[in-house]
Amino acid sequence: MDSKRIVTLIGSGQAKIGAVFIHKGPGSKCSECGYSKVCVHNIELGRIYEIVGVRDKTLFCKQYETEMKVVEVMNAKILSSLPSKQAIPGAIIVFKTPECGNEGCERYELCFPLGLKDGDRCEVVEVNEAFQCPLGVSRKKVFLRLAPAS
Repeated sequence: MDSKRIVTLIGSGQAKIGAVFIHKGPGSKCSECGYSKVCVHNIELGRIYEIVGVRDKTLFCKQYETEMKVVEVMNAKILSSLPSKQAIPGAIIVFKTPECGNEGCERYELCFPLGLKDGDRCEVVEVNEAFQCPLGVSRKKVFLRLAPAS
């Protein structure tokens, strides 16, 4: 499944194919900028993106006095975990965070990954090793990507 490419802006020094970033929202001066719709408002706060194309166009951000490159991004693959029965390559699943409060668990970050929210529709891109959750649930380490709405 191909994820949708989104055109946005990023600092020239970070504009490299394969670079991954989490969108942390607009800066305090962004609302005054004519580029804000394509720069910060067409990507979603808290989501992780991968740069898949760098265009030849460079713009100057007057608010922050820096050069910005026009780039194409896609939702990035996110390392996570799923119950083993859901971990099927190519499957579209609804991501559910487990009912767990064990923040000291060595795999806690897999079950509560940055960039994913409870209820997100995701594609299982890759399935890796199986492991046993301390709560007794068989889980697998996977890479997920946000899936477009059907």
